[in-house]
Amino acid sequence: MKRGLIWMVLAAQSTLLAAQSVSPGLPAAAAATNAEATPPLAGRDYLYEVTQHLYRWYLDEVDIEKGAGEDAVVFWVRRLDVDRDEEDHSEWAEICLPRIGVAVTLKKTDYVIEELGISVQSGGFRIVNVARRAFPPEPPRGTTVVESRRQDVRDHLLQMRTQATFPDAALSKRLGKALREHLQLAMERRPGEEHIVHVAPLSPVANEVWVFVEDQKLLVHYASDLDLSNDTLWGHAALAVRTYDIPNATVVSLDEVPGSNEFLTRDQVGRVLYNCIVLGRRLVLSGAPE
Repeated sequence: MKRGLIWMVLAAQSTLLAAQSVSPGLPAAAAATNAEATPPLAGRDYLYEVTQHLYRWYLDEVDIEKGAGEDAVVFWVRRLDVDRDEEDHSEWAEICLPRIGVAVTLKKTDYVIEELGISVQSGGFRIVNVARRAFPPEPPRGTTVVESRRQDVRDHLLQMRTQATFPDAALSKRLGKALREHLQLAMERRPGEEHIVHVAPLSPVANEVWVFVEDQKLLVHYASDLDLSNDTLWGHAALAVRTYDIPNATVVSLDEVPGSNEFLTRDQVGRVLYNCIVLGRRLVLSGAPE
């Protein structure tokens, strides 16, 4: 099967740190290249963007307290050599925070779907998986080690913790249309009735967005290889959508449902609801099609 036809569905237990290994979207043969990662991957601004994304979606108080007595936050940045189709020129990378025990897998998408005659390219490296794992004392060969003053990182995260970027009018309209079609809301409601939805802030380092449908008690996760603002994405329905019925899809531990990707933990649900309701934007979605 051609990679161009495989649209990655980011299972929430991978997306929300339930996974303890690399994403299914990353071939097992992935390994670091000898070439050091270069900016912007190892640049301060990009590393801070990634850290801010982790702060919002993954890290907890235990993570923040780790290394409290140390002066620096350490990043391991490396390119990954991944087996891929001949026509696939996508690039892979990894950013790790070894002292916290978190590994971030990133992808810069660049391939062609020949059957559709379209080029699939992301604007830069985007997060495709976050996982917890143990790290060796020394970084792998080919790793760029970056250190940043711990206090600078903490100050940045504290200052930016409420910063929020939301879909513009065009993207909001597209998301609303996709939500209606996916959930068939227009068929379930009489004309004139409305749905209250809460959209979480967008991340500059991840092609995904979470939406909470209040009256349906549903969480909806959109993800794509393409940037969400890319017209090609919407023209060819290259969007992975997953829904979670909160009352029925919430468990205390994923150990209760081994092997399933249809559930979230209460901690995960709480995290998403906080980002959607507290930090997010409230919108009214008409039940009638536009």
